[in-house]
Amino acid sequence: MKFSELKYMFHMYDTAMWSPTRMAVHFGCDCGCGGDTYTQESWDKEEAHAQEVVDTMKEWCYNNGIEWDGEE
Repeated sequence: MKFSELKYMFHMYDTAMWSPTRMAVHFGCDCGCGGDTYTQESWDKEEAHAQEVVDTMKEWCYNNGIEWDGEE
């Protein structure tokens, strides 16, 4: 693995922590949290992508003998 790939993986993980549910956004909510700006499709897509990134990071840590204590 190149350093640039590792750096990108960490960047993607950091970005995943900003997914709607991780930022306390509630789907369809109009309180100002932003939940009303999503369609069901865009919500599901963003949440699935964020979880995929987290799962990739967890797997990488496991495969490299690093104890996982990151956020999910």
